[in-house]
Amino acid sequence: MPKTKYSVSIDIAVKSKMANHARFLANVSVPAAERLRSAYYSALKSIEENPERYPRYYPKSDIEEELRFLLFSKRYRIVFETVGNKVYVYDVQDTRQDTDKNLI
Repeated sequence: MPKTKYSVSIDIAVKSKMANHARFLANVSVPAAERLRSAYYSALKSIEENPERYPRYYPKSDIEEELRFLLFSKRYRIVFETVGNKVYVYDVQDTRQDTDKNLI
């Protein structure tokens, strides 16, 4: 039985945030920026294959959506929601920063 693949839609703010962070990191270490980029795309691939295996995410604000999260590269969290066979990535958070500054 073939596995169902989910369609992953990434918010434009998430794409911009990751691009800016990778650019900043590349100024310090190009190999580190490449590792971050690779880990990010691997995480997205994992979400595409089975998003329901990841734990629920409970933001500080009260929302009705059932959000989930995936940690990658030791300190980054992808926050997403699954609706049918689609996955919507809403945020990528650096867990070392104050979560009040994040979108969710």
